[in-house]
Amino acid sequence: MYRRLKPSNYRNLAPFAAALAVIAVPTLSQAVQAQTAVNSTISYGSKGSAVYTAETYLQNLGYYHGRIDGIFGPLVLQAVKEFQTAHQLTPDGVVGPLTWAKLNAMLHTSTNGGQASAATSPTFESTVPMLHLGSTGPMVVQLQSLLDHQGFHLATDGDFGPLTYAAVRSFQADHRLAVDGIAGPATLAALHQVGQAQASATPTAMAAPEAPPGYLHEGDSGSSVATLQADLTKLGYNTYGIDGIFGPDTQNAVVAFQKASGLPSYGLVGSLTWGALNRDLSTAGGASSSSVNRGSGSATGEAVAGLALKYEGYRYVFGGASPAEGFDCSGFTQWIYGQFGIGLPRTSYAQWDAGTHVAYSDLTPGDLVFFTIDGVFAAHVGVYLGNGEFISAATPSQGVVVQNLASAYWAQSYDGAIQLAGS
Repeated sequence: MYRRLKPSNYRNLAPFAAALAVIAVPTLSQAVQAQTAVNSTISYGSKGSAVYTAETYLQNLGYYHGRIDGIFGPLVLQAVKEFQTAHQLTPDGVVGPLTWAKLNAMLHTSTNGGQASAATSPTFESTVPMLHLGSTGPMVVQLQSLLDHQGFHLATDGDFGPLTYAAVRSFQADHRLAVDGIAGPATLAALHQVGQAQASATPTAMAAPEAPPGYLHEGDSGSSVATLQADLTKLGYNTYGIDGIFGPDTQNAVVAFQKASGLPSYGLVGSLTWGALNRDLSTAGGASSSSVNRGSGSATGEAVAGLALKYEGYRYVFGGASPAEGFDCSGFTQWIYGQFGIGLPRTSYAQWDAGTHVAYSDLTPGDLVFFTIDGVFAAHVGVYLGNGEFISAATPSQGVVVQNLASAYWAQSYDGAIQLAGS
């Protein structure tokens, strides 16, 4: 037999009812929105909530480590292909029905401790994960950061507390979303889209005018830039490396030299600057390098080695041949030399015959060094840096790494080296 509660009892139950409402399952409207996003087929270049959802899923599964921004770029493409390969799907980089299904299945399994939940309807599996009051972790930090950009001034502590809950509800109300205080794909996508719209509406500085023809300037690359950097370094103007890339450090060194020489200090390197460099180098008794390789487009060994060193720490990916996708050993050397207009064959075996063979004692920066791996001659290749060191895309666990030719492993594996024309 049921008994009517007194009004005071209702008041006592109110806090419990509110708490249950906060942690309740997502509303139907948000679940439907999330399902619609997940059903969209997305690929390289896609933008929007479906990409945002895919990035979130891939990050939670450990495949994506970039920014969650709703843009299907190179890092997302790489993550999708790795996920597809790991789960016996065609690694085409396209997130279609099969890939969505596998993402949902794996994410659902991981959020239930490896066990599928019989109480969860498959229709709404794609709504996982949902951030709500009590959630913690890096996804909450990202949510709080997005809300901060909307003026909510939250502490980005990864703790979905009452202030974060109130901010989510306020944002949802302002943007005609289901006001449930739960940050699911629909709310996160809206936060991202509003942020993007605000960023695109922000006034940007006027683009600098194009440099006149015949001048080296910031953004250029090649042997002429490497020569410029070498000349400036000899005169005490630090370019922080001779890598053949006219970046901000080289720009600052050029401007400093031009000011000291009484030249127009716009950072453009033409005949006046070259002449002043030659004159100062002659006065200082140094051999000017600015009379050779000027504008030839061929690489210098130091520039090749300097550029290669900038990619230390990049990922090793079998078959990779660019910074966006990662490198294997011959893909790395091919890409580095390609930046200087020098073409190399794709495999280390073919690269062995691409230049002039040199003795160990005659190695100079930029030479290619080769090694026998697992009994296979010239199966590995790297770029010699000088001082007995070389850099190569080594293994998946090491990535692009600097190592020493004198170490026991590489010393006994060493096959020889080549120099390329112009290096």
